Amino acid sequence: MIQIDKHAVVHPDAEIGDNCVIGPFCTVAADTKIGANTKLRSHVVVEPHTTIGQDCDVFPYTTLGMQSQDLKYVPDTVCYTEIGNRNVIREFVSVHGGTEEGSSTTIGDDCALLAHSHVAHNCHVGNHVVMSHGATLAGHVIIGDYANIGGLSAIHQFCHVGKAGMIAGMGRAIQDVLPFTIAEGHPAHMRVINKVGMERAGYSSDDISEVRKAFRILFLREMRLEDAVKEVQETFPNSESVALMLEAVVSSQRGLARPETATYEINVADD
Repeated sequence: MIQIDKHAVVHPDAEIGDNCVIGPFCTVAADTKIGANTKLRSHVVVEPHTTIGQDCDVFPYTTLGMQSQDLKYVPDTVCYTEIGNRNVIREFVSVHGGTEEGSSTTIGDDCALLAHSHVAHNCHVGNHVVMSHGATLAGHVIIGDYANIGGLSAIHQFCHVGKAGMIAGMGRAIQDVLPFTIAEGHPAHMRVINKVGMERAGYSSDDISEVRKAFRILFLREMRLEDAVKEVQETFPNSESVALMLEAVVSSQRGLARPETATYEINVADD
């Protein structure tokens, strides 16, 4: 049974799944779809061309699918927002739709977007991602599965944060952060492998060891990056985890948030 509070405004063309709860003072626009068992607690605004998956819990004063804040946005352009299943979206979160005609902003499954976090236009957020309180993604940012974006941190437009990567609290990421690494600072630099994040994502101790050794070769020796990449490829030819890291290295468009010299001290004895 669908429960819609008498103080909610739901457009008749909106598709509302079984057992949904639409709380007081929510607004659900036309051309929207909300999956089964999803709950909009109160004062939630869902704009046109927005899809929310099943079993989501959306807290008060959240806005989903709002018009892009990109100054290049042309009024009446049709853009999309797609939110997956089993997501927890806390108070005052804002997720904006795409900018260009037909483009979209996407959030995967099993994510936790904590209060006041922001996902800008054309971002693509993977599965099992945590965005802590006040974390902010600028436009066109890509966040890999199992990533953790620390509280009050900000990620520059077009940056990538790889799978199981982490931005420490209050970090300012202006370049790409590789899978399985932790970056911190102003600007943020990769410092160490995200061992705990990899464990939570199901990686074995052997996977973690290989990634750690690859990180050392890439950044903690006095080598040209191209030569280091070649050595890593030769050293770990069968490691899928290392291959994912190297793919992110060679495909980076904004450049890498390379470690600072002091990083050596916290990695050299970490076996």
